[in-house]
Amino acid sequence: MTTECNAESFLFQPLGRREVVARFVRRITGASQRQLTYWDATGLLKPSGKDTGHRRYTFPDVVAAKTIIALRQKGCSLQQIRRAVEHLRKCYPHDAGPDALASLTLLTDGKTVYMLTNARQVMDVVSKQTVWWIVNVGKLILEARQAMQTLPLEWVEPVTVRHAAYRLRVTHDTDEGGYVVQCVELPGAIEQGETPDAAIENGRAAIDSVLAFLAKRADAHRTRRVKHSA
Repeated sequence: MTTECNAESFLFQPLGRREVVARFVRRITGASQRQLTYWDATGLLKPSGKDTGHRRYTFPDVVAAKTIIALRQKGCSLQQIRRAVEHLRKCYPHDAGPDALASLTLLTDGKTVYMLTNARQVMDVVSKQTVWWIVNVGKLILEARQAMQTLPLEWVEPVTVRHAAYRLRVTHDTDEGGYVVQCVELPGAIEQGETPDAAIENGRAAIDSVLAFLAKRADAHRTRRVKHSA
């Protein structure tokens, strides 16, 4: 396989280090849960976010998912899409503004993959071959960025503590920054963190502390009952 990366294509600043769970990826890309599961299992698109027991997708992952959907709609085979996605990950544009993205285009004939930044480059390549799959990656990036910015600032994250299931309500503090979490089942378990992952991890610890306190109080109550009955 031949690939080409134009130096000008490394021109986009991704949306921070924000990671999203599968339900938000489905909302942004239109992919189904079945597709995301299949892509993960086959290695076509493995979520590269931190492993917290749930699939977490980074911004480049979301762009890759949108690219897969676009190529699939154009009739590109999964094998050909795999080559294109591998190239996209290798040549992902990490530092650019909207102007540079406007003409960023991915082209593939199934064997060769190009990422080009202006119409002349695109025409030069297309003139050499009769069949090309063409995707305006820059447009997909801008769409994904806009969609990511409109995601809710509050959501419920399922967690497991002491082999039991709990739910953490995660809220982005727009005034102070960072994130606050509170357990739905144990409202006394409240914590915060600079990132969603940090807040959720602290929330797990808070749940564990509340459970330990409740267990200790239950033991003390049983001890008093035994002494009283004696």
